[in-house]
Amino acid sequence: MGCKYNGYCSDMTRTIFVDYVQDSIKNIYDLVLKNQLTASKEIEDGANTKTIAKIVEGNFRMNDYELPHALGHGVGLEIHECPILSVRSERTLKEGMIVTNEPGIYIPGKFGVRIEDTILVEDIGNEVLTKSNKDYCIVG
Repeated sequence: MGCKYNGYCSDMTRTIFVDYVQDSIKNIYDLVLKNQLTASKEIEDGANTKTIAKIVEGNFRMNDYELPHALGHGVGLEIHECPILSVRSERTLKEGMIVTNEPGIYIPGKFGVRIEDTILVEDIGNEVLTKSNKDYCIVG
């Protein structure tokens, strides 16, 4: 979902559940959310993109899951651009960059969980530009 926020183009993904959330899915959702929040805390001027991605990938592997795509990417004139937050790409984040943070776990043929925010890199810390709730969203 792309939207305009204070002149910035932003990306946001949330996982939505129908009627209820199975306990086994809650465990995966909670793991993705924990790592999404952890990565968000690491995003700031001078941070290394590979290091941030390694934190998430390592935690997923400790729990027998994998991150099948990059943790995130830059947002600017194009929706997908450098820097790429991935263990296969090493860049230094700079103040003023806008990046996504979008870990996900996918169980083929069953379900997937992804939580994504768009983040403005600041001198110390960052500003999350997407303001949607990250609690379980149940419809139906």
